[in-house]
Amino acid sequence: MTYRTSRSIVEIGTMGAAALAFLVVPLVAAAGLSFPAAAAAGAASFTLFYALKDTLAAALERRAYSLSFRGRETRIIMEFTERVGVSFTVLDLVDAIREKLEKAADMGVVLLKSASWEVVYQSPSAAASDVRLVETLGLRFRDRAEGICYISDDLSPVSGSDGARGFLIGVNGFHLFVLTRLCALVEPEAFRTLYGELRIYFDRVLTISNLFEVASLSKEWQLIAETQRSFLPRQLPAPKKLDLAVFYRPLVNVSGDYYDAIPIDDDRTLLVVGDVSGKGLAAALIMGIIVNTIRVAKDKADLADLVRSVDAAVRDMGFDDKYTVMFIGLADTAKRTFRYVNAAMADPLIITQTAMGPKVVRLEPTMGLVGLVPFDEVPVEELPLHTDAIILLASDGVTEVADASGARLGETELFERSLSSASKSGASDFVSSVSAMLYSYVGDSPLKDDVTILAAKVGRLWD
Repeated sequence: MTYRTSRSIVEIGTMGAAALAFLVVPLVAAAGLSFPAAAAAGAASFTLFYALKDTLAAALERRAYSLSFRGRETRIIMEFTERVGVSFTVLDLVDAIREKLEKAADMGVVLLKSASWEVVYQSPSAAASDVRLVETLGLRFRDRAEGICYISDDLSPVSGSDGARGFLIGVNGFHLFVLTRLCALVEPEAFRTLYGELRIYFDRVLTISNLFEVASLSKEWQLIAETQRSFLPRQLPAPKKLDLAVFYRPLVNVSGDYYDAIPIDDDRTLLVVGDVSGKGLAAALIMGIIVNTIRVAKDKADLADLVRSVDAAVRDMGFDDKYTVMFIGLADTAKRTFRYVNAAMADPLIITQTAMGPKVVRLEPTMGLVGLVPFDEVPVEELPLHTDAIILLASDGVTEVADASGARLGETELFERSLSSASKSGASDFVSSVSAMLYSYVGDSPLKDDVTILAAKVGRLWD
């Protein structure tokens, strides 16, 4: 039984059980209760079961997922999918093919450009390196531009996986052929997951390619800035019990600052703010790669692993002088905790409302730079999260801005006093107050750095 079938059975079964409760309970109760009382008992049982339905369905669905995806063959495809999720170049994809498909399961792979049928990569195995293979695949599959299908023994398309010799994924102008006898043993949902990840991968490669092309050929920096801006969230999410707002102002068209807010589930939200060293195209490119690395991570609640993934992604770009400072925090409104890693960010903080008034707690760095200096451990800190607390994550363009005398805003009494006063507001008003304070502090002097302010206001945690 496939995962999709199991999920449908779970949905139908839980709804059917709720309806059955509504019908059976009145019949059982009718012997000793009046009809109105029996009907009320049925309605109450239905309401209770329906309220628990989602929890029960989620538990059963997780079990179905575990059973469907535990097979070795399915794990091979899923591990390849995970590698695709952290690939940024064609070379990365080829490395993933070699390690996760060829080496792990002796699969033969052919990657082609759909329009020209040009070979991007072809496995050296006997099955995949046949000189007539590419020509035959072109005759049989070239018209299949998008989607998933299976390959028969005579290299023809077939609808089912039983007895298939391999599978094809057509996506974003590429054909990926994988020759393997394991298709029938792989959970079909794994192929659909791989298709989705490949679509994201090719979009990512195209965006990065466009950045270099625009920079080198046209020098239209405004277009580069717009492309870079697309890496950042168009709109902040609205998680339960957490009010979010942001202020983002690049000093020039292309910025090294980045931010994100990613809901993990109903109770947990990942907050990210960082700054790439330098300015220009390289900083913009690395910023985009960092944001995408975090977004495609399988476990976004594993903060240490997120930092390691970002570190690896920055190093893989090969820029000797590029690194990032960053802050990632996980707000859990169910457990009422805030876990975080501060990699050399300037003074993120939490303002908690107490009986004595607002209390400002600075979240000191827990580690050094990411992408430059090797590190062994990623310390993760945890603080309690309180109702009406506000989390402020800002780039150094806020705290390190100086007035005419050279005094930095983040080191003044004005800074904490103004934050404490504004902390009783919602996130949007709070961010507006912080940005207004910044511009008022510098007066007529121009800003000298990018400005990013991300705030999260905690709602009532005891409801």
